[in-house]
Amino acid sequence: MVRKLRVALVAILLGGVFFVPVSAKADQATVDTPMVSEFHLITPAARVEQHDLQAAEAAGANADLKMWLGDRKSTRDGAIRRFAKGIVNRTSSIAAGLTRNAMRFIGTPYVFGGTSSSGFDCSGYVQHVFAMVGVRVPRTADAQFYAAHKIKNGARPGDLVFFQTYLPGPSHVGIYLGKGKFVHSSSHGVMVSRISDRYWATRYLGMKRVLKTN
Repeated sequence: MVRKLRVALVAILLGGVFFVPVSAKADQATVDTPMVSEFHLITPAARVEQHDLQAAEAAGANADLKMWLGDRKSTRDGAIRRFAKGIVNRTSSIAAGLTRNAMRFIGTPYVFGGTSSSGFDCSGYVQHVFAMVGVRVPRTADAQFYAAHKIKNGARPGDLVFFQTYLPGPSHVGIYLGKGKFVHSSSHGVMVSRISDRYWATRYLGMKRVLKTN
């Protein structure tokens, strides 16, 4: 009897050694099985295709960006050109009105210190004509000379013509009409003269611009 119990105990012990629970085997299989990542499932051909797709998307985005920037630059440049053209047109319109107004006073007598249509001196005449188109200029010829701008692109109607007459420096001023002519208030009243006339040619200092567009 004792011997049978011993044999049974040995069998139980041996069975415990070689017996592995199903759950343990499953856990072991899980540990031993290598992990397969999603990355390893992408084939080389698929990687090339994915790279090409990303490159195409990037190129398309860059093309859209360049187009957008180009459109912005084109729009901006167009706006600047329209703005500049508007200034030139408006300035040309003012200059045309300026010369028309200047010619209205032909024959008005010269009055030293005069600033009205009853009589002008040279700078008073210039100041009055510019005021008629809404442009303020200083009162005296020398102040008008220093306040005006240098001309960079050729004289045009509406520019100021300066001469040195009875005082050193700019002491006489007129309004340029074009083609070498200017209108001014001289000792003979408001009249048109030529810069090339002997008297004025020897006293000519130059032209400057009030209506600045350059």
